[in-house]
Amino acid sequence: MKAPPVARDTVVPKRIVDLEALPREGRLLLAWTVPKESTNNRALIDLEKFQIQRSEGTLIGDQCRGCGGVAKVVHEMKADSEMRGKKVSLIIEDQESRKVYVYEVIPFTEKGYAGSASNPVTVFWDYPPSIPARVRGERGDRRVLLSWESVVGATGYNVYRRGEEEEGFSLNSLNRSPLAETSYTDLNVENDRNYVYSVRAVRRVVKTDVEGKGSLGVPVTPTKILPPGAPSELVAVPLKEGVELNWRKNPEPDILGYYVYRRKVGEEKYKKLNEAPLARETYLDKDAEPGQEYDYAVTAVDNSPRRNESPPSEEVRIKYLF
Repeated sequence: MKAPPVARDTVVPKRIVDLEALPREGRLLLAWTVPKESTNNRALIDLEKFQIQRSEGTLIGDQCRGCGGVAKVVHEMKADSEMRGKKVSLIIEDQESRKVYVYEVIPFTEKGYAGSASNPVTVFWDYPPSIPARVRGERGDRRVLLSWESVVGATGYNVYRRGEEEEGFSLNSLNRSPLAETSYTDLNVENDRNYVYSVRAVRRVVKTDVEGKGSLGVPVTPTKILPPGAPSELVAVPLKEGVELNWRKNPEPDILGYYVYRRKVGEEKYKKLNEAPLARETYLDKDAEPGQEYDYAVTAVDNSPRRNESPPSEEVRIKYLF
């Protein structure tokens, strides 16, 4: 490719523009996307490292004294071209209370040439709040209700969730912004899957939500507890083959089937006539005895692992005289 010669120090990684600082469990997580290209718009093939620079000042009230000073290198992170376009992160743990920090990230090539500093991010830091106590989880049908005690000095709370088979919690909380109340309902869950929850208190420091350590994990398994409604419009018809029962189909979408119950008039308890739930809204009782009077009732059962069974339908009485 014919083109004017270009000095090597002018061909550097493109500027990082999405640096963000996320307070997580008393620490600070810096995250950014690795550039895909160099400043000449070609694929970035000689990335070597990132340099994290920081300037700081003292927080007086809600103002910073000493901010705008010279930035110092606080960390270096190895890198390579395989990271292009990927999100990377780094944990910083040496923050001090009542401080204001400004972070920038600078990419370097293998030849040691530096790209432009990233977008700066400002962090207002103070002591993180305490761990929330007595976190409780209550399971429901495709939902989990969490509650906990308030934390002194906290201005909000973040809720985290992971599957029981997962090792750690995600970087982002379930709630988009810190919760003002001490309860949360998670509606984005599957029934009969095991989840673990943790709650972290947050303290607002000027413009930064400083997050404390999380509570102990609380295991919760949402499940359907409420049974279906009772079947309706049960009728009994005497036939030569036996007593035929019919009823209206239940409106619930998760009905597995129905159980039929019978008792002789004068008996106290019903007897279940079918071992497996019926898929249809009809049943022929071939064991009915001629001349005997019976009470019948029907229940519906759902397809959850609990096999929740409905209350019985209104009973129907018939004397089998066919």
